[in-house]
Amino acid sequence: MKIGITGTHCTGKTSLAHALMGTLKERGYNAGITREFVRECPIPAGTEGRNSPTAQAWIIGRQLIEEIEAANSYEMVICDRTVIDNYAYFLWTLRTGMKADPAIVQTVQDILNNWAHSYDYLFKLPIAAPLQPDGFRSTDPGWQREINSLIDQIIAERKLQINKIALAPNSQRVAEILKIIKLE
Repeated sequence: MKIGITGTHCTGKTSLAHALMGTLKERGYNAGITREFVRECPIPAGTEGRNSPTAQAWIIGRQLIEEIEAANSYEMVICDRTVIDNYAYFLWTLRTGMKADPAIVQTVQDILNNWAHSYDYLFKLPIAAPLQPDGFRSTDPGWQREINSLIDQIIAERKLQINKIALAPNSQRVAEILKIIKLE
């Protein structure tokens, strides 16, 4: 089973993914997590001022590889980010006029179109508390909302089945997810 947790930056995806993985492991499942890769990207990325289509293509490619590897190691894979939200950042770079090699654009679109439906369950997190500076990610709430809107657009255009998870402590969110995936 592959569970995708999607949403714009700073919505609690990572902490929820780890809480869910811990609960599943406590229940005896062989669960693993794919992590966020933006900090590892060798091309500047992470904010609206430090970004490019090439960086976002690298991140999407890495996401795909990690999901394939995790599927071979775990019966339950929790994806901290998905190709959907990573594609939203890629799309944002194109919409702002950044130039990209047409082959990269086509490849990234193909990945999204062929991979977005590969998640057994998708959970979208809403924008949460005010952005806190962490020395890496953007603290511009306007950009956060813009990416969130792009994610919603991608979901709607591809008719993806999304489970929206309300703001709540992670223990409540995990309980809600377990009910949806029929493990509660």
